[in-house]
Amino acid sequence: MTAAPPAHDNGEQNNQQQQQQYALVKRAEDEREDIFKRYELGLDPHNIVDSWENPTFEIYHITDKYGFMHDSRLPSSRDSQEVQRTKIELERDKKWVKMLNHWPPPHEKLHKRVYKGIPDRMRWPAWKQLLNVQQSMDNNVGVYARMLQMAKENATETRQIDADVNRQFRDNLAYRERYSVKQCSLFNVLNAYSIYNSELGYCQGMACVAGVLLLYMQEEEAFWALNTLITDRKYGMHGLFIEGFPKLTRFIEHHDRILSKIMRKLHKHFMKHNVDALLYAIKWFFVVFVERVPFSLSLRVWDIFLLDGDRVILAMAVTILYLHKDELLRLKDMDGIIEYLQVKLHKNFGYNDDDAIQALERVMKKLKDLKLDVPPPAKTNEFPTRPLGMFVEADREKKTGRRRDYTDTEKQVLTDVISRQEQNAIEVQSTVSYETSECATGDAYSMKTYQSMTSLATSPAISSYSLYSNGFVITGPEDSRSQSVNNLNYHWQQSQQQPYAYMQHISADRLSNQRHSYSSDSDSRNRLDLDKALEALQSQQLQLQHENHHQQQSKRILVENGVDKLTQENLTKAVNHTNEKNYDVAIVNDVDDDALSVENTRL
Repeated sequence: MTAAPPAHDNGEQNNQQQQQQYALVKRAEDEREDIFKRYELGLDPHNIVDSWENPTFEIYHITDKYGFMHDSRLPSSRDSQEVQRTKIELERDKKWVKMLNHWPPPHEKLHKRVYKGIPDRMRWPAWKQLLNVQQSMDNNVGVYARMLQMAKENATETRQIDADVNRQFRDNLAYRERYSVKQCSLFNVLNAYSIYNSELGYCQGMACVAGVLLLYMQEEEAFWALNTLITDRKYGMHGLFIEGFPKLTRFIEHHDRILSKIMRKLHKHFMKHNVDALLYAIKWFFVVFVERVPFSLSLRVWDIFLLDGDRVILAMAVTILYLHKDELLRLKDMDGIIEYLQVKLHKNFGYNDDDAIQALERVMKKLKDLKLDVPPPAKTNEFPTRPLGMFVEADREKKTGRRRDYTDTEKQVLTDVISRQEQNAIEVQSTVSYETSECATGDAYSMKTYQSMTSLATSPAISSYSLYSNGFVITGPEDSRSQSVNNLNYHWQQSQQQPYAYMQHISADRLSNQRHSYSSDSDSRNRLDLDKALEALQSQQLQLQHENHHQQQSKRILVENGVDKLTQENLTKAVNHTNEKNYDVAIVNDVDDDALSVENTRL
């Protein structure tokens, strides 16, 4: 039996652990103090800046009006279109000055002008009005300065914020130089807000959001604008940045729901290549499309986002996929699709800003008509529960900056992603195996036919929701989207004018071949289903052949008896009309899903 260690040994170990913890906390505090000092020095020549932190600058690079540099040379002269755009924007500047002096304007007038785009020189006062920045500052005098001072003494995210500031918008003149005025402002805003909203602290996406605000606002203005975006229910970005990302999960699920309803072909294409929305939509939702589309277009989206709230994010995501649907469908692997959405669209969107925003407006209207513009209601954890501005001392692990394990909430997010991917894989398996089937011909009709047959073959042998009636499957509410086995004679129904031998070759032979492809005993039910469909098809073909023969015989008799041409044409129209009515049900049952979607509708 092992003897218990002496009590004085345990006390000595505890003292050593406490000393180690104290040393780690002291080191973290010294590091925070050193980082804050460097930002306070700013561009002072005595400030230490590593050579790699300041990229070289060539004066002859193109710099756009937003301050971003481009790796090409300046044009020799301005073209006529640019001159005209400048003239129009100057006129719009005057209108916005007048409207801002009489704030708030009528909603319809504001809506129209925001969707046309806020002139860049007017974004500072316009964004301040849309986010009620001045009112927040008046109601919280001195709060920002106090939060910044507390951050210097207690912030635990300083090291991470410093790293993120050093890589945020480094191709923009405002953030190009290390410890520039805007870099210092961004560092201060993020540290102060990590103290002000202690429940949230700091998340990396916040650096980009605050960075955009600081391009148009002063430091304290950007702080209160950021607070509005995070805490106001109209924008609700707290739920995007908080641990577990509950709003991101909710928006991703609704995004998938929209695609499955109005862009089914693209949705199946993404599932086939295992393209989960999380792979491309995180940057869209977290920072409202900054660095994923051209910056000028992202600012236009921000204008509308500040006016209409977070439903704009979902609509813009659908708009991007809609505008580039054809190109995405041509890409046949996950890497190509993700690179296209994350990299290529930022370099070349393919549409000018006005056309893209007009498409966004139409998509928003379409989603509203379909009652898909607003996701399910937010849960309580998407908004702050602690009082803002109340200091909460961090635990020892946060103070020392130790890495921690995933929390239960974060583990649940990972579990949800995996389960969604598994569900997508199941759906893909049931929708894309037609490619190796004997009935596959490469056209949309064959795909839908095979899906219909797969759905039927895998259904229970005895179902209260399916009845055979003249070769059709009549489905109940649980399977309203099931197709009929009679889709196999789709060409015959749609091409009544073609010879019967050809139609029989197209439909009956194809069905027979599919029947023989089921050879094992376990496929006996499939053969039985196809036998029934084949029998119904043949009987309907014989009936139609008999009716057509009778019609031709009647025409011949009428002509022989001297019936005039007008009467003969009227009789033919009547017979054709009757035939159309007889097969209306069959045609309706063969409507392509995409014909009902936004893909084939001018938005």
